[in-house]
Amino acid sequence: MTSSFKLALAAFLLPAAALAATPAGQDRLHIFNDMPTKTGDALFSYTAEWRIDDGELYRATGLSFLNPAKFEGAAPTAVTKKLLTAIKDGMIQLDPNWRGMTVNQPEGQPELAIANRAGYALTNIIVRDYTNQKMRYALGDRAFGAAGVRVAVDLVYAADVEYLEGFTSKKNQSGSHGEIEIAIDGQRPVTIKTDGKTTAELEQELARQLAGSQLGVTPLFPHIVNKDTRNNKPFDGSELQWTNLGAKAIAINVTDPQLGVLVKFKYPNDTAGGAVADSGLILPLLGAAAVGVVGFLAYRRRRPA
Repeated sequence: MTSSFKLALAAFLLPAAALAATPAGQDRLHIFNDMPTKTGDALFSYTAEWRIDDGELYRATGLSFLNPAKFEGAAPTAVTKKLLTAIKDGMIQLDPNWRGMTVNQPEGQPELAIANRAGYALTNIIVRDYTNQKMRYALGDRAFGAAGVRVAVDLVYAADVEYLEGFTSKKNQSGSHGEIEIAIDGQRPVTIKTDGKTTAELEQELARQLAGSQLGVTPLFPHIVNKDTRNNKPFDGSELQWTNLGAKAIAINVTDPQLGVLVKFKYPNDTAGGAVADSGLILPLLGAAAVGVVGFLAYRRRRPA
């Protein structure tokens, strides 16, 4: 086999990520959790979506039900471990060549560190929290606006994912009792009471007090449909949005058991152009390449010296 043929074959068989331009770790999100405070099992999930450079979109979801009574004492790192296991279970369903992100827990820290792999770019991340725990989100050493990452906070009713037809008399359509606190680096934390207010009223109140925010009537990105219906919450008509958040971190704490919060991050790669490849063709192409190699080697062996 000639050296030029070997080089050509190696280039063909290399994963697209190895030849692509997007460097590893270009897109990041650090998620810092605390302890869930809502009584009983409550849903916590997050979905990350990424794009192979100029190619197909993929996503993975980590879904957990958290119950503070099932953790020994204050154990935020144990909560993190459960959230990490959930996303790994979601990613294992994908072919290794399609897994475009890494998710790690720094040792001894209640933190999930999400980053893109080389040749892939994050497009959207959504965190769905119905557990009433204090959460903090950061990109690392960059402000969201400087990185081109747009942020949204959508307050929702917990009953929309907990309601069971025939077992619950009606869905609650307002807050019961509690508070919502949003703290943005460099700004005074904003705290409001939830008592008897609708999610739309709460979002309007927060928008008036949070500098740089606006009330969006269209979602930051389209609703992501998940196979588990308990994990689906269509857009309800409004959400808080930051198109150029000049802060490195945002913390959110919802203490009202009737409410949950969806936190969304839209990366600039979500509008990237390029053809979308059919993932079903990737393995057949590699199989065809392997058949071609075997045939070529057999031909070389049969050809007279």
